[in-house]
Amino acid sequence: MPLSHSAKNTTRRLALFETGDLLCGLDISHVQEINKNIAVTVVHRAPDYVRGVINLRGEIVTVVDLRVKFAIAPSPQGEESQIVIVRQGDENIGLMVDSVSDVVMADEKDIEPPPSNLAGVTGRFFIGIYKLEHSLVAILNIDELLAREYE
Repeated sequence: MPLSHSAKNTTRRLALFETGDLLCGLDISHVQEINKNIAVTVVHRAPDYVRGVINLRGEIVTVVDLRVKFAIAPSPQGEESQIVIVRQGDENIGLMVDSVSDVVMADEKDIEPPPSNLAGVTGRFFIGIYKLEHSLVAILNIDELLAREYE
């Protein structure tokens, strides 16, 4: 990754969540809120990865099922499913994940380029890999992940 205008090491705060067997991270600046147990209304003729929509304080928010987006076997929405609300352009989008676990500080110098695929998921959805003590965090490329939504 190219260094910014400053040569200092910088850190990135990553919200961590699990989808299938994949531990994902998302820069916390993208995260608006995390919700649990919100009724999702199915939208007919939507792409298969769109689980539906939710009403978030009067705003209709599209919910994307990351398991389907990553071609992982979908799971029924259960108590453990959570919806991470992210800001994309001028609207909020919900990312349905299995569970949200933590927030970590990742030093930019410790973030490596993503492989071409990670646990069977195409690498274009990730901007990097961060190594924790006992696991790898796949850092989401939120722009690429949601780009197909608007084609």
